[in-house]
Amino acid sequence: MSKTTRTLAALGAIVALVASGCASDDAADPAAGMPDTVSEELAGFYDQTVTWDACQDVDDFECGTVDVPLDYDNPTTDTIQIHLTRAADTADQQPVLFNPGGPGSSGISFVQQQVDLMLSKRLSENISAIGFDPRGVGASHPVECMTGEEFDESRESPHDSSTPEGWEESIELTRELGDQCLERSGDIVKHADTVSAAKDMDVIRAALELPKLDYFGISYGTKLGATYAELFPEQVGKFVLDSVLAPSAETFEVTKAQSEGFEQSLHQWAAWCADSTECNVGQPGDADSVLEAVKDFIEQVEEEPLQYPDGRTQPASDLFFGIVTPLYSSDSWPLLAEAFEQAINNDYANSDYQPLFLFFADAYHGREPTGEYNNNMDAFNAINCLDYTAAEKTLEQATAEAEELAQNAPIFGPAMSFSTGCNGWPVEPVEPIGDTVAEGSDPIVVTNLTSDPATPIHFSRQLAEELDNSIHITVEGEGHGAYSPTNECITQAIDGYILDDELPEDGLVCQ
Repeated sequence: MSKTTRTLAALGAIVALVASGCASDDAADPAAGMPDTVSEELAGFYDQTVTWDACQDVDDFECGTVDVPLDYDNPTTDTIQIHLTRAADTADQQPVLFNPGGPGSSGISFVQQQVDLMLSKRLSENISAIGFDPRGVGASHPVECMTGEEFDESRESPHDSSTPEGWEESIELTRELGDQCLERSGDIVKHADTVSAAKDMDVIRAALELPKLDYFGISYGTKLGATYAELFPEQVGKFVLDSVLAPSAETFEVTKAQSEGFEQSLHQWAAWCADSTECNVGQPGDADSVLEAVKDFIEQVEEEPLQYPDGRTQPASDLFFGIVTPLYSSDSWPLLAEAFEQAINNDYANSDYQPLFLFFADAYHGREPTGEYNNNMDAFNAINCLDYTAAEKTLEQATAEAEELAQNAPIFGPAMSFSTGCNGWPVEPVEPIGDTVAEGSDPIVVTNLTSDPATPIHFSRQLAEELDNSIHITVEGEGHGAYSPTNECITQAIDGYILDDELPEDGLVCQ
């Protein structure tokens, strides 16, 4: 099977998946103000409060902004605004800041559309869930690189980076994309890193007049939260880090972990498929035949991209996202079965659904029904290429890595091989913060599912060991996101921690 890649940045954690307002000049509560570790040049940013107004075009929610420096090393130059939202009916409850992952996912959309579905009724009704779009994302000075038409063209163009010519071409395409981002978005491309976003979170804390920040981060949101904790340990309040992307993990470590994680999830789906009347892939009762059917299908798409009734095409490099997205939750397994049946039989007219592999890939990339895209992927690329500091990879290194990936993940390893990552990206990465110890912080709760394909559990154990004051909770199960309103064990532990100041048992295992 040939190797294909797209010219987007290094693969990070996948997620399922406009605010307005203004900041006030009123002085914040001094007890909630500027940490001693922060430069006096930032005093003006800490001396603001959020003015909440009704959101435009979104009922029942309030929106606001805080001003932050574009460049924390030069805070007296350009300023940008970070947009926030909260539900009006719980605005007087305990504030908890949320980040749903990415990097590149909108916290505003998450809080306005999804957070109540994720939380228990008790937690939802007794906190003020505050969503924010991190710098470079959504409403907060977004990174914008490609038009919808350009993005469609990029996704539909197969590219083989496993040859010397293809490798160099991919690097050049990455360089051109980065230059285009700079031309269309300006200096935010240089300052959308996780460290800067974590510093923005402390300005948000002060603007909310909070001496300590309560925070719930999911997937990449755990990296953002751990970074905040390292920078501002004394400002850490009730912190929950769910489905951990280890801050210290470099790109190949993440790629290897995810390829193995998704491979394991595919095997579990195949076992379900073989025993389910809802799945007609392979032979009934034979999981190996299901996997063989999947392999044969992917090889066919490697040779000839999928053709859809509306004229769009989908090569194997984009099909990858169509397959892995429903592997995030076992609730989506029947739809993954339907997707394979549609595509293998090339029969969409007799299906109850639109072409599902394209639907799932569109959802991953943030493609709207209009054909336009949100800026999730543009932000994803810019943030990752600032955060990851590994030296530029050579084709020889990529070849050795590809062999390792294929050995451990025969289906997904090849699909995730030969990425040039940030080679050629025209902006240098930022200085990493190093270890995330957060010495002296209040307890930080770290939790993970045992079978999480995107953020495998060893990342959560690694972070829990690294943190100075952590509590680790394991939830047995399949999917991405350990906290679930249907699991009484984890909701009692997390809800009690946030609402009642009851520390969960370290090492707790929830069934």
